[in-house]
Amino acid sequence: MFMCTPYFRRDCQRLPHTRNITQIMMLLTEYLLYSLGMMATSLTAASLLIYMKRPEMFVQGYMKLAVLVSGMRIKKVNIGDMTIAYGERGEKNKGQSSILLLHGFSADKFMWSPVVGKLPNDLHVIAMDLPGHGDSDVPPDNEDLSFYSQIERIKQFVVAIGLDSDPIHIVGLSMGGALAGVFSAEYPHLVDRVTMMCPAMRTPIETDVAVKIREIVQSILDTGKDDALHACPLIPKTPDEMQLLLDFAQFHKPMFMPKQIIQGAVDMRRPYNKYYYRLFKALAMLENSQLLEKISDTITVPTHLVWGEEDQVIHVSGAEILKGKLPNLQQVDIIPRCGHAINLDRPGAKTKSLLEFRKKSITVQS
Repeated sequence: MFMCTPYFRRDCQRLPHTRNITQIMMLLTEYLLYSLGMMATSLTAASLLIYMKRPEMFVQGYMKLAVLVSGMRIKKVNIGDMTIAYGERGEKNKGQSSILLLHGFSADKFMWSPVVGKLPNDLHVIAMDLPGHGDSDVPPDNEDLSFYSQIERIKQFVVAIGLDSDPIHIVGLSMGGALAGVFSAEYPHLVDRVTMMCPAMRTPIETDVAVKIREIVQSILDTGKDDALHACPLIPKTPDEMQLLLDFAQFHKPMFMPKQIIQGAVDMRRPYNKYYYRLFKALAMLENSQLLEKISDTITVPTHLVWGEEDQVIHVSGAEILKGKLPNLQQVDIIPRCGHAINLDRPGAKTKSLLEFRKKSITVQS
């Protein structure tokens, strides 16, 4: 027995007593389509309202959908006093290293969606939200935010989800690239191989962004105050500043980005800006900004270096420094027509580079 509206009952009563099945089915179809149309209209109206009034919710929804479409399941794990979120696709395979992806400053697991979606389905992939990013908890105000402190958190995460039973392929971009390198030097027994993509470091040739960062750090050292942090180009506070960040991070710039989307991105990040300032200050100080170069000769696992040729954040000249120091460097890929956001500019080239290195490093170790 099906439920129907008064109008539908009235229409049914006008039918012959034989209950012509075809006519009943036509009426059912008519009312079903009407109901679906009303539902679609309501959803569209609700989406439009969110888009106009709460654009950050619209952006967050899109990002989570992109993570799911890439094949990752969103999970969480407790590490001491913190909850760490991550995306996972597939399961551990015997004889094949799992891939752990580390994002850049103020990003999260979403940035890896274009790459994960292009990787073979038999690969086990984990995209971690580093502390204070994405859906992970923000560290306490008194926590050390240096590279060494962060890799301890990464190690705890690796152990908590069982990735320590076999060495992993650790991959990082920008801040995540430096973390991947330092992690590999500190815990080589946990790492099968490492891929560093435009890792955060001081480079012989400075980009405009790097010059600005150096000036901010110098101002903090000279005045003893953090006022200059608010001029950090990596922490946008307005739509115009967000547009500037997008422009210098990407080589292939979108032809049109709706203002509401940019506003939504700004609003979404705003609650985390206080933490971003803390983290930026910690990592931009001289001892941290030069750490990767200093310890690079202790990274003994098979190493892969990737850089966007048009990187306007961390200049590609950094590759030459690392090439002369990394003892087990097996592959260097300088990707043309590509900026700092390799995952957005050239996800296909990035994925191809990653897979070529995995095949090569497996052969070498065998």
